Amino acid sequence: MIRVMLCGAADTDRVQDQFVEVVGDFGGVPYHFLSGTVNYINSATSDWEENSRATVQEADVCVFVIVEQIGRITWETEVTEALLAGKPFLVLCLDKTYQRYLTLNSTFPPPADLSVLPEQERSLIATLREIEEERRLTAVAYSPGIFRNVLRRELSKLFDIALGQLEDRNRRRATVPLLTDPARLTMTDLRVAQAIAVDEWEDKRLRKAALRALAARGTLDEDALLSLLASTEQGVQRMTVELLGDLHAARPVDPALFEHVVAVANASDDVGIPRRLVPVLLDMNLPAAIDALEMLDMEDSGSKRRLADALETHEAAIAREGLQAAAAHLLEKCLSNTSESDWKTRCRAYLARLGFGPAAAGTA
Repeated sequence: MIRVMLCGAADTDRVQDQFVEVVGDFGGVPYHFLSGTVNYINSATSDWEENSRATVQEADVCVFVIVEQIGRITWETEVTEALLAGKPFLVLCLDKTYQRYLTLNSTFPPPADLSVLPEQERSLIATLREIEEERRLTAVAYSPGIFRNVLRRELSKLFDIALGQLEDRNRRRATVPLLTDPARLTMTDLRVAQAIAVDEWEDKRLRKAALRALAARGTLDEDALLSLLASTEQGVQRMTVELLGDLHAARPVDPALFEHVVAVANASDDVGIPRRLVPVLLDMNLPAAIDALEMLDMEDSGSKRRLADALETHEAAIAREGLQAAAAHLLEKCLSNTSESDWKTRCRAYLARLGFGPAAAGTA
């Protein structure tokens, strides 16, 4: 059964019965400190905050309620624990209390001094500012007589989201076995494959399998492509570059895409990105690639070698399209001194300053 925890100050006793009723209607188990349904251990080191953290961890859903008072443990401990644990939760606030907050907030906008206000109003402003302005959470107002209706509606929304995610997981599981046979993928399957590919939390092996399937079918929308090029998973980003010509099947290629990809390579600390990018761009659109590669940072000797090899591979096409001058300029960049030599020179100089260089060794 689902476990739902009611969090708030002692005045949440005003809504406790309605809370228990609604949770019971959902087939759940209500948790609330006033009814004793919280986790606790009585010992010489007992701590209410630890009890609250343990109960939040055990709960499936937390319902934070502001009636009039602000519970310190609720907003200093329980909400933080829920956020860190990834627990789904609601924030409900009595409508007249919320209106009081709006009035106070407009009367004492930051950085106004709140010390002139009573402690309860200072706590109210601080708590709701933290909820809405710092944490960007949504507080839902309720009227005294309809708390049960508001809670039922908001819990239903959470369940709807949960069912949607369960449905998405089931679709992914049904699609994964088909990724090895891209020809069998329907348009719906391809949308699921794209969702798998761009999901930074998904298993990278599944993301790569989805990428290969999408490349085989030549279908990926532009937003997804840009997301994959910026992926924090190195293997996924590299594969996206390798398969760029298939993932972006539209021809002619927009030069802006080439410029964007070169900018991604320049910003990357992974030398594998520019090394993979060079031959891919030249295969996609030779004139546009030569123009874009003028902007590629040439600090990596491996990238220079690949660029020289790729240009030579396209020698006939370069001559046929009259691109000799542009190609020659890129080749000259390939032959320029690399920063590798520069850092080696600085390294040798530093070694000498430390007294371990060749000159020092000869002196010894």
